Amino acid sequence: MTERDVAALREIVRLCGIGADLVNRGHDWYVGDPDNVPGLAAESLVIKIGENVARLSSATTSEHPDVPWYLIKRMRDRLAHHYEGTDYEAVWDTLASDLPVIVRYIESIEY
Repeated sequence: MTERDVAALREIVRLCGIGADLVNRGHDWYVGDPDNVPGLAAESLVIKIGENVARLSSATTSEHPDVPWYLIKRMRDRLAHHYEGTDYEAVWDTLASDLPVIVRYIESIEY
């Protein structure tokens, strides 16, 4: 595993931690801001996580096929390039349900 891979994995875990902090504030907080700042922050986190997944070497992703690397990158692509149609409930679900699973996967990787 390259140093770049290690840095990317650490950053993914760090970003997932921020996502957990957002989730801990609660769904009412997430949907209650009239300017959608929490939704935009969550969207940015998911994009940054996907960007870090894209930085991983193919050797690292191939060694850990149980991690849904492709789906993480696709979510990033969808959020980054479909500007008018973001489903912020899907983003919330990603933060609340998917990120904890991703962290568990990554924490099981020796790096």
